[in-house]
Formats: sequence, structure tokens, C-alpha cells
Amino acid sequence: MSRLLLLALAFPLACGIFACGGDDTDPVAELEVRGPHEVGFTELEVTYARPDGRGDRTVKLYVWYPATTTEGLRVPTYPFSTATAGIDAPVAEGVFPVLGYSHGHQAVPLVSTFVFEHFASHGWLVFAPEHTGNTTADGEDRQTEIYYLRGHDVSESYDHLLALPASSPLAGHVSDRAVIAGHSFGGYTAYGLAGATYDVDFIETGCPAGEVSADICDELDDEALEQLAAGVRDPRFVAAIPMASGDFGLFGADGVRAIEIPVLHMVAEGDGHPAGSANEDEYWSALDGADDMRIDLLGAGHNSFTDVCRRLPGSEFLRCPTDRTAMDAIAWQRATNVYALAFARAHLLGDRRMARFLEDAEPVDPSAEIDRR
Repeated sequence: MSRLLLLALAFPLACGIFACGGDDTDPVAELEVRGPHEVGFTELEVTYARPDGRGDRTVKLYVWYPATTTEGLRVPTYPFSTATAGIDAPVAEGVFPVLGYSHGHQAVPLVSTFVFEHFASHGWLVFAPEHTGNTTADGEDRQTEIYYLRGHDVSESYDHLLALPASSPLAGHVSDRAVIAGHSFGGYTAYGLAGATYDVDFIETGCPAGEVSADICDELDDEALEQLAAGVRDPRFVAAIPMASGDFGLFGADGVRAIEIPVLHMVAEGDGHPAGSANEDEYWSALDGADDMRIDLLGAGHNSFTDVCRRLPGSEFLRCPTDRTAMDAIAWQRATNVYALAFARAHLLGDRRMARFLEDAEPVDPSAEIDRR
């Protein structure tokens, strides 16, 4: 609790624009519904010098933020949900806490909008870069470089937002402290940004032995190994919310134990990873922070953390449970929003009420199971 008190002092307005609610308010009733703000949306472009010296890299950057009104504005087009955000809506007052997000392999940020609009309505600025070369349009192949470039996409996008010129409507509204989240390959990216270190020796020796994925091995060279050894930790992220994360073996247990910030580790029961088997539970077994938590969405599938399964329930091709309905997907989205927002508020804003909720909470409904350290 002393750490949370320090965070509260760092954000003295936390229960103003950030809608913390009163002590007599039911936390779930507050967290599950849309917040008091309208939601704005804008699309930017970020170009930065690659860390490996191989030229410049450009990524699209999508941003959601608290707005004063969306009346009469166009809305963005999302592939699997209906937007309520207004494009370039007028920005609300204040400096907003930040949620960074990394999308999954062969995906785009616009498939996880239920999280982004929910956070923005509760007073958060959400940013999500599109990982060039690793989107839906790019096919299944992964290049070695994407394993370290993804983290730099996120950090460089955050740099860009903090350095916006005074003429930008968002200038001065972006906090320099954030929570990092991500889904699937983005969950792996979130772990790296949170401070997981790479097992470079294992990668270097495991590639020729066929013990490491060919995706990272195909173009592995000394420069790539140097980049992996350097890691992608960004100290501005003070908590992490990885969802359905993969590629545990690139870090190993010691690499994951190097994380020093709180982690909300979210998994889906039907994702092919029952307790004690593959990636998601290996991460949980390695985590040892006192504030770490694990949320298992019971019956959910890999893409239940996205908009996909609500729009196309039962799609085996899109990794949605074949025996579940859109109502189940709504319940999983509800649980995701409740726990993610509570965790972010507790560990970035120092919201003691949210911390108590996380310590004492029962599952918000039968769709979730909670583990704590």
C-alpha cells in the first residue's frame, strides 16, 4: 500500500477526470459500464531510426482519448465492431493516464477496440501502433527483426505523442507514465516492454538445433542477437496487461522473473493451453511479483480478447469457441474491461479502492477465474 500511496501523490487529480468513484460505489458496476467521457479518435504516422542502424521505419499510430463531444463527427471504421468514437473530436481537459497496446501477429490494432474505447471513456489516452510487416496484409511469415522492432514501435510511438508540437490538439494531454497491454504476439511484446529479458544463449544455440521457432531463426545474425540482448524494456510502463501471450521460450523463466512491475496475466481457457502446459501458464509459473494476478476467461478462445468473437462467434478459423455465442463473448469482454481497468487504476493512479477490489474480488461472473500470488 505504500507504493500505491506514492502513486496517488503522483496523480493528485486521479479521482477527478479519471472517474475513480466514491468508496460507497460498487466497483464492478462502475468499471463495467462506459465512463463519463465521449471518445475521440485520430490516426497519426510515426517514422523513427531503427535501432539496428538499418534505415528508417514508419508505422501507423491509432489514438483514442477523452473528448468533450462527438456530435456530428465521422466515426472510424472498425473491421469487427461498430465505432462510437468521433474522428478528431475536441479533446477534454487534463493530462490523461496512458495505455499502450501491441496487436497480435497477422492482425491490426483495430480488432481490439472494445478495450480502447472503454479506457478512453474512463479518462485514458490509448495508443496502438500498427506493426509494419506483421499485419493481416503481410501474411503468416515473421521476420527475425520483428521480434525486437515491435517493442521499439511502441516506445517510439509513445515518444512521438509526448513530443507533439503545441499546434497538435493532443499536445500536453499525454502523461509520461503508462500501462502496457497486448494480445498474443502483442502479449509477448508487452512482456518485453515490461522488462522480460531474452535468453540469448538459448536462442543462439537452439536455432541450429531446431529447438527455437524458425521464424526468429531464419535471419538471425549478430546484429539481431545484439538487439535481443539489449531488450526493449521501457521504464515509463509501470504495469503490464498481457493477454493470451506467446513465445515464452524466448525469455525463459529467468527472463520473465526479471520483470519488476505488476503484471495482470490474462489467458483464455479454450486457447489450447490448459494449466501447466504451454505459453500462458509458463508465464504465470515464472511470475513472482507480489501484485501479479492471473485472470482465466473460462470457456473463451484465443480471440476472445478482441472484437472478433463477438462479431463472429463460433468461428474456428478465427480461433473463437465453436460452442459459444455472442452473449458469451460479451461476458468475456466485460470481464476483460473490469479487471484491466481496475488493475491499471490501482497500479498507475494509486487508486487504493481499486487495489482493495483486486485483493478481495470474486469473479465478476462465472466467465472468469482469478489467481493471485
